[in-house]
Amino acid sequence: MFDVGRICVKIAGRDAGQTAVVVDTLKDGYVIIDGNVRRKKCNTKHLEPLKDILKIKKGASTIDVHKAMISSKMKVIENGKVKRSAPKKKVETKGKKK
Repeated sequence: MFDVGRICVKIAGRDAGQTAVVVDTLKDGYVIIDGNVRRKKCNTKHLEPLKDILKIKKGASTIDVHKAMISSKMKVIENGKVKRSAPKKKVETKGKKK
């Protein structure tokens, strides 16, 4: 049920109500989660699995998880801000400011 890539909702703890993705499975009912929560070991009793599964590799980095979430049109929250689907373009300024 809690395979790599499974999308879940955290139902207990500090990140309760946030969307998470299973990155790795461990022994005794524990998994490693990442996504809109802090990357950490979590008890499966504290997760509510959803029907969707993202295509990520076992042990994928946070950046890879966020890219997979964006490609599946999920909202990504990073540092308390919603991350856009495409990064903003940087505007180059001519001359130096002092």
